Amino acid sequence: MIVCAIMMNLAEDAYTSSYFEAMGMQLGYLWTAVGLLLAFVTPIMLRWRERRPELVSLAASATVLLLPFSPAVSLFGLCGVWARRSDRKTLGACTAASLIVMVVAHARDIARPADYSLWHRLFAEPGTGVDGVPVVVNSDLSSIVVAAVVWSICTFAAAILSGLHLRSRAYAHAADVRMDVERNRANVLENDLNTQRFADAVAAEAHDTLAHSLSLIAVNASALQAEALKLSRDPKYAGTDTNAEEGQDLVRLAERAGDIRRQAAGALDEAHSIIDMLRHPQQAQVLLMPDSDTALTREALYAVIDDARDAGMTLDTWIDIRELGLLDVEIGKIAFRGIQEGLTNARRHAPGARVALEISAEPRTGVNVRFTNPTVFNTAGVAVPVGMERDGLIDHGDGTMAEDGNNADKGGGNGLPGLKARVLAVGGDCQYGYDERNDFHLDFRLPFNRIR
Repeated sequence: MIVCAIMMNLAEDAYTSSYFEAMGMQLGYLWTAVGLLLAFVTPIMLRWRERRPELVSLAASATVLLLPFSPAVSLFGLCGVWARRSDRKTLGACTAASLIVMVVAHARDIARPADYSLWHRLFAEPGTGVDGVPVVVNSDLSSIVVAAVVWSICTFAAAILSGLHLRSRAYAHAADVRMDVERNRANVLENDLNTQRFADAVAAEAHDTLAHSLSLIAVNASALQAEALKLSRDPKYAGTDTNAEEGQDLVRLAERAGDIRRQAAGALDEAHSIIDMLRHPQQAQVLLMPDSDTALTREALYAVIDDARDAGMTLDTWIDIRELGLLDVEIGKIAFRGIQEGLTNARRHAPGARVALEISAEPRTGVNVRFTNPTVFNTAGVAVPVGMERDGLIDHGDGTMAEDGNNADKGGGNGLPGLKARVLAVGGDCQYGYDERNDFHLDFRLPFNRIR
């Protein structure tokens, strides 16, 4: 398009320049010399017809009107207007300007003598107009004018129709895009509906089974506590030292039953919270957002460590945390949940064992957490990593369980595999298992993404 406009401008400028040179008109010749330079520059404005087509069209028309150029560049600009604008005033102004410019440009060419006119050359006899032979035109002036008019109408209509075609293609593409968006939206809504139906089914099943079982545990623990307290008050346990010791055992049993009841009640509340999150995912998003209780802050970290020590855990810590205020809250939440997971695992499955915890956080190295537990030995003399022994089963660190190291896989818990999945999802790394000294390790690293 730009190359075609340049070539047409050069041809028209060359004929005009030859005419002024033959007539000895120095100002006219200077005018065509300026046009020769601008013939290469002005068509480049067509590159901006997608952003401001009306300005490009009017500017192109002005250059054709002021310089000895072909109206082709004006028609290209007009095509862009019809392709990208639908305002009637804009279309009317640009169309009228292009029409005037086309009439002026063709009239200038036809008005010149045959030797210096492109239109006259088109109707000249072959072999004339070259090698000093004068141009011999076979047609009269009226025929040339009619041909110029027909050509102008055809090219003018082609420019407008081409613009309308481009506009229709743009509308069709926009419609396809909107259709794809609506189709994707419908698919997302369908998936959300199916997911919500599944979540409702899981919630109903959990309410009917898990919540019911936890309620029975709480009720039975409460009954056991009441019965133990009742027996401890029996007068027969107030006599000899042996009876008094048995009475104290009943009191401790009642206290233990009370702990079981409170833990079951807490687990029941957590189960109901999870069920509510399944049934109301919008509220779940708010509940799962990081807050002061789940963010990795010094206060929250010291609080969870103090709670672990108050519960009887022997915990050795090495903490080096810097610039926590710049850490992304999602990364901080994952790190805090990982620390809670490690402490909870050790407290539940290795009471009384010494646990080493190392935490470091800085922008250069990221967030690094390392747990180390010694091992215990089961009745068969097999080393079992502390914190992973549950009901006589050994967790090999990959989510599989084996009884006493000899039996087939039984299936494992979701705590450490779930933590590893969350860490890997944000670009971190998580490893757990035990070394050659049978010390169990839980190591995970998170990137120090700065808060946005």
